[in-house]
Amino acid sequence: MKTIVLAGVACLALSSVAAQAQPTETTTTVVKEKKSGAEGGAAAGAIAGAVVAGPVGAVVGGAAGAIVGHTVAPPTEVRTDITTHEAAPVTYRDEIVVGRPITGEVTWLEVPSYPKYRWAYLNGERVVIDTDTHNVVAVYR
Repeated sequence: MKTIVLAGVACLALSSVAAQAQPTETTTTVVKEKKSGAEGGAAAGAIAGAVVAGPVGAVVGGAAGAIVGHTVAPPTEVRTDITTHEAAPVTYRDEIVVGRPITGEVTWLEVPSYPKYRWAYLNGERVVIDTDTHNVVAVYR
């Protein structure tokens, strides 16, 4: 009998704590201008985090969004240029992830009129890196 009473009290206490942790009001955020980079990523991440997990989610989502948002896609002209040029295929053993650098020896090709970017044909995909950060900013098939 004591076990059932203790279990009931524990459940009641947990439900009380869970009810207190739930946000009591819903807010809507209106973004007036489209931001890019870390600022835009932080704003979008904070909104998504708040919707999913309330105020704590907003903080976590904002931090994650800032990291992802810092990787800005290159202009459309870069894609047009590299998808119309041929390059020797290169086998790359690691995973190719936007926002992360490519490790190892890779011969990068220039993008005319856009010295900020370089590209290579890795594993059947055209991979574009930012020359400042050396991170992948786009992958085109």
